[in-house]
Amino acid sequence: MCEAVIPRFNKMNPDYCTVGKIVRPFGRRGEVKVVVMTDFPERFERRRRFFLEPPFEPMVAVVEGIRAHKDAFIVKFEGVESIEEAEKLVDKFVRIPLDELEPLEEGSYYWHQLEGLLVIDQERGQIGKVESVFRAGEFGNEVLVVVGQEGEHLVPMIEDVILKVDLDGQRIYVRLLEE
Repeated sequence: MCEAVIPRFNKMNPDYCTVGKIVRPFGRRGEVKVVVMTDFPERFERRRRFFLEPPFEPMVAVVEGIRAHKDAFIVKFEGVESIEEAEKLVDKFVRIPLDELEPLEEGSYYWHQLEGLLVIDQERGQIGKVESVFRAGEFGNEVLVVVGQEGEHLVPMIEDVILKVDLDGQRIYVRLLEE
């Protein structure tokens, strides 16, 4: 999923996908702790180049060293040599270009692919558009935040609810559960 819930920043470049967030310096030599915001954390260790945002134009960040640490990664970016320099990176999102995303198996989607799609219930008809996607708890399923004329609906991405995702037609067909 592309990949995680992030606040809606108008300044975020839509050509990039968020895969993590820098939460704090780690140690005194310029390393930072990056919380993973992707279903594919193993990809972190293979990449040598990320982009940091905001600001709107992502800043290239080349990895000098990376290692897993509990539920996150400790990353050393080239040119960041002190705790003071690392502190300047706190709260930046770690992103990759959309065109560098690896293909998913059929029936799986990156979150950014779902945002903006029209959601249609088999009984109620059109209920709105997907505003965002989030994961319900650490091991929960994804949930679509759908906004329409009747307000906001939370639609779980589970087999009993999602009937069809039609990316080409820009629609998601659902069977909403009784409220």
